[in-house]
Amino acid sequence: THTHAHTRTYTRTLPRTMSDFLVYDASTWTWGQTLLWVAAIIAGNELVAQLSLMLTPFFEHIPEQGKPLEQLSWLDWSFIVFNKVTTALLVYHIVRFCYFSPSVVWGLEGATLLNTVGALIALFIVYDFFYVLFHGALHIKQIYPYIHKHHHRQVVPFRGNLDAVNVHPFEFVPGEYLHLLSMFLLPQVHVGAVLCFIVLGGFMATLNHTRIDINFWPVYTVKAHDVHHRIPQSNYGQYTMFWDRVFGAYRPHTVRAKST
Repeated sequence: THTHAHTRTYTRTLPRTMSDFLVYDASTWTWGQTLLWVAAIIAGNELVAQLSLMLTPFFEHIPEQGKPLEQLSWLDWSFIVFNKVTTALLVYHIVRFCYFSPSVVWGLEGATLLNTVGALIALFIVYDFFYVLFHGALHIKQIYPYIHKHHHRQVVPFRGNLDAVNVHPFEFVPGEYLHLLSMFLLPQVHVGAVLCFIVLGGFMATLNHTRIDINFWPVYTVKAHDVHHRIPQSNYGQYTMFWDRVFGAYRPHTVRAKST
């Protein structure tokens, strides 16, 4: 069973000035602590982004098939900054969910193959089911120009995280909170699986917007999302092409022959 005895012991041993801070309850935070939380989440996000780009020398380069968006506008940067800050709110809500939800297991003694590895796989599959539906809806021609078209101004993603989060906030916020929905829908998940889901998801979303040819076919390949940026009516999945294959939206990566 999930108990919070570890939290009670933790707060008793801290100085009075810190014992009032509860990571799962923002009402106990000072403004300074709130800013530190936001800064810490942004820093963690940047660490994932930089570690992803460090893989560049070890893999083949995905050839550019189009003209990349070289310069970012003030609107691009506004969306990027807003979305990065919003990530701190998502992480807070994930922490809060993990602390209070009876479906989240804590401690090594409660870990099983089903609620760790099994749950991690399920999280990615459940997430992409809803993401494919949401992403596909954003491509409806009556909606596309107002929201998702902004992201598709980049035909050849290469910046990694910057290109990944350069989306309209209306797209970014629901898309991110689908991670929380996926956790909620699982009957049981270990907190370690949740952590892996968020960290691996950050790496994969970042890599999707690079030229790094990482390929763990049929589970994950960067080229799949590269195809989506060139051919928008295909490959809607974020992490896996499972649902795209089910719904008939999958399109393999091809290289156009150069004209002579």
